[in-house]
Amino acid sequence: MRPDDAVIDEAAQWLALLQSGEAGMAERAAFEAWRLADPRHQQVIEQMGGGLNLLRSPSLRNVPRNSLLHSLNAPSSRRRFISGSLSVLGVALLAGLLGRRYGWLPEAGELSTGTGERRDFTLADGSALTLNARSRVVPLFDSQQRLLALRSGELLVDVAKESARPFVVETEHGRMRALGTKFLVQYSEDSTRLVMLHSQVEVVTAGGARQVVAAGESLLFNGAGLLALERSSGQESAWVQGRLEVRDRPLREVIDSLRRYRRGILHLSPEVADLRLSGLYPLDDSDRTLQLLERSLPIRVTWHNPYWVSIDARL
Repeated sequence: MRPDDAVIDEAAQWLALLQSGEAGMAERAAFEAWRLADPRHQQVIEQMGGGLNLLRSPSLRNVPRNSLLHSLNAPSSRRRFISGSLSVLGVALLAGLLGRRYGWLPEAGELSTGTGERRDFTLADGSALTLNARSRVVPLFDSQQRLLALRSGELLVDVAKESARPFVVETEHGRMRALGTKFLVQYSEDSTRLVMLHSQVEVVTAGGARQVVAAGESLLFNGAGLLALERSSGQESAWVQGRLEVRDRPLREVIDSLRRYRRGILHLSPEVADLRLSGLYPLDDSDRTLQLLERSLPIRVTWHNPYWVSIDARL
């Protein structure tokens, strides 16, 4: 049995939590229950981490959980696993090679948030930046430009006007250039979404495609090109106030948002992932949100323990 993406993500989160030094007895017991529940769980733990002995490696002890989680969930790590060569990562870890080359330590000047954390920052040029939970960004300002390299997660920026230096947000999928405006950027492994709140931004994808996005519009793109230009819902920035507002969106998007605010594993069955829903949900009380979802959709939410919850079709 070949582990699917969901199992890979869950294993990455367990590895990050257990090695961070933040896990208590209850979380370790939850991990053991998860590991024994499916042969694929044990398989992916062994392949991702060089076996369970890796969890006791002194070279990894107390590395910040978020650094581990960001690295294990990075697209490069995912690709190495799928290609069958992630054992190289395990060898590097056992050798204690935890430098920036492998993405285990924060980059210089990096701004980041942990699980369930939102933070506001004032950048060197006076721009206001807000990061959603589990997000990382590196400000790279020089005399020519103001660049934010978004490594993971989601940001909202209110750009200070400065005609001499353009303001650019960059992901692996492309660049978004503005002089003075307010916009939101969501980064995932497969694509980047830009939501314009004021003014406009020019997007140039890694493949060279260009698109100007105006206020009230949302653009989804990846490195190959433009995927969808549509009107924004107007609710994309509700997370700043701790709310998740959705209008006719698939359940998988809601669960992806909740994962940033919840310790442990939140498993979603593919059978119900595309169910559509609309509603207003609290991000800072994920248990309450899961209860609301169970009441409004044909799903069953099972709390195996506080750190492992699964969502399946209602029988």
